[in-house]
Amino acid sequence: MCVNEIEKIHVQIGQVKTGQAGQSLNAILGSCIGLGLLYPARGIYGLAHCLLSKSQKASDEIGGRHVDQAIRSLQSLMKISRNDIRKLQAIIVGGANMTMPPDTDPARLVGSINAAFAYKALRDAGLRNIYEDVGGLQGRQVTIDCTSGEFTVASIPRLGVYS
Repeated sequence: MCVNEIEKIHVQIGQVKTGQAGQSLNAILGSCIGLGLLYPARGIYGLAHCLLSKSQKASDEIGGRHVDQAIRSLQSLMKISRNDIRKLQAIIVGGANMTMPPDTDPARLVGSINAAFAYKALRDAGLRNIYEDVGGLQGRQVTIDCTSGEFTVASIPRLGVYS
């Protein structure tokens, strides 16, 4: 590997990953939520790819299947103490309507449910949300550049849907 190459880490459904300088964290999202935690002062970043909102019961198991589990897992993997909480920045991406007609009641959409729960879970954990890009009918790709601390969100056009 060349010194200047960036190692791309793909975060799949249900996974949580962390990265540091020389790496990028990437996820492709539909109705799932991409939950990123950024800690620029320590140069460590985390991304979870959450399929569902709330887990049945809290556990210390590392995973990102549920939003609440993902927050605990990211804090553990990033070694975040209570004193660090206010220094973190959070981003929420995804939560699109990928399967239902566009006029479906948002309260019935898994993406809307996931996004609403993610906001609440971040607030309950004392984390500061600095960016959100949720809802709509298109998927998204989120990338966190762990060298610069910057993140990007790109829309992924939905096949077969014409406006």
